[in-house]
Amino acid sequence: MCGVCLCVVHLKERLEEYVKQWNGLVKLFRNEKREGLIQARSIGAKKATKGQVLIYLDAHCEVGINWYAPLVSPISKDRTICTVPLIDSIHGQRFTIESQGGGDSDGFARGAWDWSMLWKRVPLGDREKKLRKTQTEPYRSPAMAGGLFAIERDFFFELGLYDPGLQIWGGENFEISYKIWQCGGQLLFVPCSRVGHIYRLQGWQGNPPPAHVGSSPTLKNYVRVVEVWWDEYKDYFYASRPETLTLAYGDIGDLKRFREEHRCKSFQWFMEEIAYDIPLHYPLPPKNVEWGEIRAFETSYCIDSMGHTNGGNVEIGPCHRMGGNQLFRINEANQLMQYDQCLTRGDNSAVIITHCDQNQHTVWKYFKDLHRFTHVPTGKCLDRSDLLHKVFISDCDTSKTTQTWEMNNIVAV
Repeated sequence: MCGVCLCVVHLKERLEEYVKQWNGLVKLFRNEKREGLIQARSIGAKKATKGQVLIYLDAHCEVGINWYAPLVSPISKDRTICTVPLIDSIHGQRFTIESQGGGDSDGFARGAWDWSMLWKRVPLGDREKKLRKTQTEPYRSPAMAGGLFAIERDFFFELGLYDPGLQIWGGENFEISYKIWQCGGQLLFVPCSRVGHIYRLQGWQGNPPPAHVGSSPTLKNYVRVVEVWWDEYKDYFYASRPETLTLAYGDIGDLKRFREEHRCKSFQWFMEEIAYDIPLHYPLPPKNVEWGEIRAFETSYCIDSMGHTNGGNVEIGPCHRMGGNQLFRINEANQLMQYDQCLTRGDNSAVIITHCDQNQHTVWKYFKDLHRFTHVPTGKCLDRSDLLHKVFISDCDTSKTTQTWEMNNIVAV
C-alpha cells in the first residue's frame, strides 16, 4: 500500500477509534475544506469552549517532563501574557533531541526576523537578562515561531484571533506577535518548559495550496502583516521582497480599524522597546538599484541559486519567471542578494551564494546600458558557461556575449 494511502487511513478511521479511549475528553473536529494551519487554529479556539487557557502544539512535537505548569504559570499572574516553551529540535529520521542554535551560552534565544520576513533566532542579550532575578525566569521575545504557544482564551479573542485574511501558512507567527506587543500584551519564552519539534527534512517542499486559495499565499500573508503592523518600516520589507510591491493582498480595513480602536502602539515603539536588538543582527537593508531575474542577455537562461545557501555555487538554468531561486536584487551598498544571502567570489573564480550582513560582500556594480556586472575588487566581469551551466568571473571582454546580462523585474501574482 502506498505511503499516502497509509497516512490517510491513519488520520481517519484509526484516529477516530484511537481518541475514543478518553471517553470524550479528547475531541476531534474536521474542517469541511482545507483551511491551513492558520485558520485551523482560529477555528480550534472557537471549538474549545471549556478551558481558560488555549495551548497550541504542532502535531510533530513531543513534550518534555513538567512542560505544562511553567508554561501556564505566567498567564495565571497576568492574562495578557502569551507564553512559548523553549523548542528543541528532534531529528526527523533518528528522533534524537538537540537544543537549537542561535542562542547565548545557555542556549537562550529570542525570536526574530530579517527584513524579508524569514524567521530568525538571536541570542538573549544583557538588557533582557538584567530584567530577570533568576536564570530560569521567563524572558521577553519580540516574536514566536508560531506553532507552540499558550494564550488566555478571552485575550486571544480580544485580539481578534488571527487575521482571517491570512491563508494556509506563513506570517501568522509574526502577526500574532506584533498584535500581542503593540496592543498591550507580552510575549514570554519559558526556559523551564521544553518541547521537542521535528523540523522539515531537507528537500521537503510542503503541500501545494488548494485551488481556492490561489497563488503566492505566503507572500500575500507577509504583505498583509507589514501593511497592518509595520508602519513606515514596511519599506524595508519591500526593499527585500520587491516582487511583492504590486501584489493584491485583499482588504485590511477592519484590521486597521482594530489598531486604531484598541490604541495599539506604533511599530517604531515596538522596535525601540522590544525588538531593539534585531537591527544589530539584521541591519535595515539599503535601497535597491535593480531587482528581478538575472537573464543571460537575449537568451532564455537565468542565474539560479538552485536553493543553495551558505557557500553553495549558483548556476545557469532555464528562466521560469516565478522568482524564488531566480530572484535577485542589487542594492546601493553594491551587494547582489537573494533574501539574506549575497553573491560573491568563491574558489577558482566560481560565484557562490553565502549569508551576508550589511557591510559584507559589497563587491558588485551593474552597468545596465552595457549589460554587464563588474566584480569591483578584481575588476573582472560576471561570466557564464552555457554548456556547463556554470557562473564565474573572468577578465572583461566586450566581444564575449557570455558576459552580457539583463535584470528583468518579476512580479508576484
